[in-house]
Amino acid sequence: MLFKFYSIVIFMVDEKYLKAGKIAAEVREESKKLIEPGARLLDIAEAIEKLINNKGADMAFPVNLSINEIAAHYTPLKNDTVFLKETDIIKVDIGVHIDGYIGDTAYSISLDKSKEDLVKASELALENAIKLCKPETKVSEIGHVIRDTIESRGFNPITNLTGHGLERFDLHAKPSIPNIPVGTEILKQDQVIAIEPFATDGKGFVKDSGSIMIYTLVAPAPVRSETAREVIKLVADRQRLPFTERWFNFTPIKLRLGLHELRQRGVLYDYPMLREESGKFVSQAEHTVIVGEEPIVTTEFVKKIDEEQNEKHK
Repeated sequence: MLFKFYSIVIFMVDEKYLKAGKIAAEVREESKKLIEPGARLLDIAEAIEKLINNKGADMAFPVNLSINEIAAHYTPLKNDTVFLKETDIIKVDIGVHIDGYIGDTAYSISLDKSKEDLVKASELALENAIKLCKPETKVSEIGHVIRDTIESRGFNPITNLTGHGLERFDLHAKPSIPNIPVGTEILKQDQVIAIEPFATDGKGFVKDSGSIMIYTLVAPAPVRSETAREVIKLVADRQRLPFTERWFNFTPIKLRLGLHELRQRGVLYDYPMLREESGKFVSQAEHTVIVGEEPIVTTEFVKKIDEEQNEKHK
C-alpha cells in the first residue's frame, strides 16, 4: 500500500521536512540499482551521499549499510574492503537534512531469494504501523501492531531497537516508537516521527559489537590536540547530527588519536555497531511520518506524472 505524499505547506510543521523527505525518497529509489553482488560497500556509501549532495541537501547521518546479522550503525571506513555476496541481506538506512529538518528512511534487499520473506516482514510491519500514526495513538499500540505483523510472518521483532521522534538537528528525539507493545507516550498532531521495524529469524535482541564508526558532537569543550580541535570545527554546524571518520582527510593515526581525546573528554557520543545476539539475519524498513488524521509519509517515493504516463504507453 502506498501512502500519499502531500506537496503542501503544513502550518505546524516546517515545509523543509517535506523537502528533505522528498529528496530522501528519491535517493532511496535511485540507490537500489547500486545493490548487487560484487558491489563494494564503500562505493555504495559514497554514491548515495553524492546523490544527496547533488540534490541540494546534506546527510542527516552517514549512510548505514548493515549486512546480515548487523542490524545498524555500520558505515564503511575509507579502507573498507567489504563486498556484497549473493547470500547477503543488506539494510540501507538513509538520512537527509535541509537546514536541520530530517527525512529518515531505510529499506532492505535480500540478494538471497530464500530470505525475501524476512524483508517482507519488516515492510508489512511498517505499512501497518503507519496507519496508526494519528493524534492520541499510544506508542504501545504501534509496537503491538509491529510485533504481531512480524510474528505472523514467522519472525521476531528486535525488542531493543526502536523508532524515534525527529526534531530540528535532533535525529533521536522523543517519543521512542517501540517494535513491541511497551511505552506510555501518546502521539500528538504534527509530530514528526520515524517508524522503524526490525525483523529477524533470531532471538530478537541486539548488542554492541564494540566497533565504532559513527559519532555525534554533544558537548564541545577545550581540547589539547590540533586534530581534535579541527574535528570539532568541521562538525560544529551539524550540531547533534551524526558524522563518520570517512568524512575527514586526516591521517588514520592522527584521526584516531583526536577522536580518542574527544571521547575521553565527553565531547562525543558514539554509536557502536549493533549485532543480532544469536547471529541471525535482520531486515529493516523505515519511513518518516508526520502525525495527523491522515498521516503524511514524507519519505514515500512518488513517481512524476509524466513518468507514469510514459509507462502506461509502453
